[in-house]
Amino acid sequence: MMNNPDAISSDERLWAMLAHLSGLLGWAMARGQYLAPLIIFLVYRERSRFVAYHAMQQRLFQVFLLAVCIALAIAGVVMGVITCGFGLVLVIPLLLALAIYALVYIIWAAIEAYNGKWFRISLVGDWARSVVQP
Repeated sequence: MMNNPDAISSDERLWAMLAHLSGLLGWAMARGQYLAPLIIFLVYRERSRFVAYHAMQQRLFQVFLLAVCIALAIAGVVMGVITCGFGLVLVIPLLLALAIYALVYIIWAAIEAYNGKWFRISLVGDWARSVVQP
């Protein structure tokens, strides 16, 4: 992927940033964090690889976070049953740490996208690149 911010228009940088910030919609409305990046990806997949890449990354990142939350919730229930509720006390701080991690990563990715960088989210960046590349 190229890394020249001058070759990327301000409109593309704005939509790439909004694709990342749309990951925060889940804190305000149900399923917004999954739908908004998908819509941005579908609109821009033919018009801008830069925007499509960032939108797909955020979509995949949100799905990854959902999977981790489900796994932690299941682990919390199992541990809660085994330990008569004490296991839940161990899982709740993990969920809070995951929420803080997601918040920081989303804002960081949005800033980098607005600066015109092909920022790679470490967990899903390569997968998003394989979806966006022709």
